Amino acid sequence: MAGSSVVSGSASGRRAFWLSLALACGGLVAGAPDALADHDSRHVCGVKQSQKVACWGNDAEGQSSPPPGRFRSVSAGYEFTCGIKRNDKVKCWGDDSYGQVSDAPNAGLRSISAGGAHACGIKRNRKIVCWGDDSNNVVSDVPTRNFRSVDAGSYASCGVRRNDKIVCWGDDGAGLLSDAPTVYFRSVNVGSYHACGVRRNDKIVCWGEDSYGDFKDVPTGSFRSAGTGYDHSCGLRFTRKVKCWGDDSDDQVGDTPTKVRFRVLSVGGAGACGIKRNDRVVCWGSDLAGQVSDTPKARFRRIDAAGYY
Repeated sequence: MAGSSVVSGSASGRRAFWLSLALACGGLVAGAPDALADHDSRHVCGVKQSQKVACWGNDAEGQSSPPPGRFRSVSAGYEFTCGIKRNDKVKCWGDDSYGQVSDAPNAGLRSISAGGAHACGIKRNRKIVCWGDDSNNVVSDVPTRNFRSVDAGSYASCGVRRNDKIVCWGDDGAGLLSDAPTVYFRSVNVGSYHACGVRRNDKIVCWGEDSYGDFKDVPTGSFRSAGTGYDHSCGLRFTRKVKCWGDDSDDQVGDTPTKVRFRVLSVGGAGACGIKRNDRVVCWGSDLAGQVSDTPKARFRRIDAAGYY
């Protein structure tokens, strides 16, 4: 895989299969990929300069109603949200159908990532812990040792070890596990059906299902970070400018503020948000739940847009 910029997955049509099965059964099948896609998980959360959490967008399950207190970080999942408080303890809120809120660990965490119906974090000893829905063994099969980052997707998760190699686990229907590159990475981000990472050489690599045929549009050049949504992706260049590609049905690509410089980028299901150099947040793409128009005017340290659409 060294030298390759894009890996194409082998699961084209996977979503069509699940959707046809769901319709034949008179509804959505639990655990099917479109079970997430057909619900409204559009919300965004961030940590303000005051270290208090602010959320906006869909709040049907209380995922946009954060608890009081001061937080170091926050991560928006599918209809639930998790954050790390100043004492490194975990607090989750929102939908708890699979224990993604009530089963949150008591141990202090260095970082946290909320996914489809599960979440993962890295403990102080560099071991990964995951909780919530385990229908794809995304909780029970978690590798544990020597990680510096982890990202939870819809049905699979990936982590970057301290030696810069990535490990992915969970559902492999879209090739997220078997097609994962063996090159060295600085970071990785997992969406619903595809993942992207930034290699040591600052180039972006994507793999998984390529429903829109847009893997060919993965941009060249050097990037600080990359994020994945439902069917689109974005990267933050070293110039602090954002480049997005893929599905543009909600203007999540066409409305990208290409002239704005950002400190932080987070890609959601059908849009993205970034923190500008003046600490103000800008969001673009789908606004069906007010995740763009209701963006607060406060100054933020961190931001995370739910990656499920």
